[in-house]
Amino acid sequence: MTPQRAAGEIPALDPQARILVTRLRFLGDIILSLPLLRALRAVHPEGELHYLAEPGPLEVLAAQPEVDVRWPAPRGWRHTVRIAAELRTQRFGAVIDLFANPRSALLTRATRAGIRVGEDRRVRRHAYTVARHLTPGRNAIDQHLDALRALGFEPPAASRPEIVLRAGELLRGAQLWQDLGGGAGIVLHLGATQPAKEWPAAHAARWIAAARNAFGNVVLTTSPGRPEPAARAARAVSGTPLVPALGWREFMGFLQHARAVVTVDGAVAHAAVALGCPTVALFGPTDPAVWFPYEGFGPYRVLHARAGCAGCAARAQPHDCMARITPDTVMATVAAVLERGNR
Repeated sequence: MTPQRAAGEIPALDPQARILVTRLRFLGDIILSLPLLRALRAVHPEGELHYLAEPGPLEVLAAQPEVDVRWPAPRGWRHTVRIAAELRTQRFGAVIDLFANPRSALLTRATRAGIRVGEDRRVRRHAYTVARHLTPGRNAIDQHLDALRALGFEPPAASRPEIVLRAGELLRGAQLWQDLGGGAGIVLHLGATQPAKEWPAAHAARWIAAARNAFGNVVLTTSPGRPEPAARAARAVSGTPLVPALGWREFMGFLQHARAVVTVDGAVAHAAVALGCPTVALFGPTDPAVWFPYEGFGPYRVLHARAGCAGCAARAQPHDCMARITPDTVMATVAAVLERGNR
């Protein structure tokens, strides 16, 4: 559904104006911005849509039809100065900064776009013509879509992110499953950016043993930054295939063929949903109401420890909140999403 023009004195963009969206880092957060890109393409079909992010996270958008131009933004002041100068030449009609950190605010200001949307944060608010006050506890997709108001449009209802893969990436993913033997099965991903988000290895081992009997093939995938959790679980349950760390596009091609995905909070949870895989996400210290707003869109479920540490800042070490998510509970939830996915 195409968003409608909002009432007010906001000047209309030229139909062919360029729009830049930036979310500099974090793969999961860029995936959460996909519904905004789809909405922007609907309201601004004749204009160019650009996206600015660091090179690694930007890979997720490599085949997205909504995006016309992708701007890799490596870290470092020399790169920042160069990119700022290049962005200024593009004469953007509008910029939407979804990160609003000092660097993204500087780059947004450097564009000199007539409409610059960001957040009301300290000195950074002066980089924007519209500095938004974000609603605490509101889910990330709705927060992003709300930026359309600054362009003069009412935001549409939230929708599921959808990642587009190339044919070769899908074929490579299918081949990886064949190489593992046993056919496509269930993926268990344990590595997270913060140890506090990880499921205890003993729980994972018990779940794998039970899931093999109930669902068939189960494979462990390796997080490039945290390979230890998957390696520990593989050692604990002999014969469990362990997929080495893959490039992001190759990994998504592999994930696309999974029967279901069980994962801790992180980019893999968002990617699995955006690929349409039945997904069970295990959350502890972060709020799924904000960071996993998918349960109304299909076979996607979150199990939240709902302990007192949820939302805590002390995430450097594992907490008992993740241990409260039992293997039996995960088993029952996987069965439910598989049944819904089959329907």
